[in-house]
Amino acid sequence: MNKLFSVAIAATLIVSCNNKTEEKKTNNVAVDTNQNKENTIADNGFDISKIPFSTADIGDFPFINLPQGLQEMNKPLVKEFDICFFPINGVMTPFEGKLYKTFVSPKQGEEFSQHFFEKSMADYLQSIGAVKVFDGEITKEEYERYNKQDPNKGGEGDMGYAGQNMKFWVLRTKDKGNVYIQYLSNNAGASLNVLQKTDFKQTITKVTADEIAEDLTKNGKSILYINFDVDQAKITQVDIPLNFPV
Repeated sequence: MNKLFSVAIAATLIVSCNNKTEEKKTNNVAVDTNQNKENTIADNGFDISKIPFSTADIGDFPFINLPQGLQEMNKPLVKEFDICFFPINGVMTPFEGKLYKTFVSPKQGEEFSQHFFEKSMADYLQSIGAVKVFDGEITKEEYERYNKQDPNKGGEGDMGYAGQNMKFWVLRTKDKGNVYIQYLSNNAGASLNVLQKTDFKQTITKVTADEIAEDLTKNGKSILYINFDVDQAKITQVDIPLNFPV
């Protein structure tokens, strides 16, 4: 009787130890899996203040060299200040700043690999502290809503059509500001857009008498653009403050 009781206790202890060991192994696997996840934010909202600042050296605009074997298909679109639309929760949202857009193609003698391009982009962006904001498609209705607002629609590096799978990342830095990156690819090539957010700076100034006098002194002439009312020899009100004799 005592022998049977002792055997039963020993068996119970062995099963209990095995269960704890399996539980510990399972917990370890869960931790390792979380360490490999991409930097992402929740799909239920976008708040730039919740994205941590990156301390990485990201270089100069447009901040990304293409992966080995790939090149810009044509001359890229580069503008000091423009607008570009990025998908946030499936809604194409405009941001303003310095803009770079290009189509990506393989170099001569190379084959384009969609998997290689997307893995290269994701790994690099994550390594410099970028956070993925969106990975998906927009609806036909959303495309119809916004597309006429995009002055570069149909141009170099264009994307943002219904049915295209776009990946949108945000990089937040203290020295270079906020940088928005989006790309898409298929089995033939890719598109890449980068926007460094900047504030608009007004560069239009009024013409003054001192400027006219300086032009006359330096160049012997001064070029002025004067607007007249339609079908009349009357200067428009916008030009009258220049104080020219009428």
